[in-house]
Amino acid sequence: PEPCFMRRSLLAARLSTPAPPPAAAAARRGLRALVARSRKDVPEGEAASSLVDVAAVSALPRQDPKADVEVEISHSTLNYKDAMIVLGQKGVVRDFPITPGIDYAGVVARSSSPLWREGDAVVLTGNKAGQYFDGGYAERATCRAEWLVAPPPALSLAQTMVVGTAGVTAAMCVDYLQRFGEVQPSHGPVLVTGAAGGLGQVAVALLHARGFEVVASGGS
Repeated sequence: PEPCFMRRSLLAARLSTPAPPPAAAAARRGLRALVARSRKDVPEGEAASSLVDVAAVSALPRQDPKADVEVEISHSTLNYKDAMIVLGQKGVVRDFPITPGIDYAGVVARSSSPLWREGDAVVLTGNKAGQYFDGGYAERATCRAEWLVAPPPALSLAQTMVVGTAGVTAAMCVDYLQRFGEVQPSHGPVLVTGAAGGLGQVAVALLHARGFEVVASGGS
């Protein structure tokens, strides 16, 4: 199953990085991040991803030259894309090495944009993070100001990452289905394909909450 698959990949990366001795940990400055390498560039038996300490976020491998906000990250998510990248698989990433994590939430640490000020709570889902540029599997990340949104008042930063890209995508699909497709519960069952995945599970839950009869399908 996906959760076990992703836990194993991250555990392998974690175990591949020796813990620093207490004195070294106390002296550590900068930030810690997970950096993924291409599977083809990694010796057999080694994990494709490992934890690294860098002096600043600018030292991470895939920085966006147009980034104007730096975020101190408190939470991120695990998506199927992230698992592929952590394992060093090329399919969904522009290039390696890179810090994965297509979603993250946290507080603005620095901003040269008028859209955000230091201390603002922010959320990012997608927008090339973790695929084209360094993403959320780090203590800090940089991005373009327009990629960030404020968390909904009813949700904590942790809860926004429970929703994540999968939840946002599912919610948009259900909303568009009703608003533009004018589909209503009285019209009959709705088929959700890929219902065993994260997006599919959220879609099933949202449709059920809106009174739809759901037919779910899944495969491997």
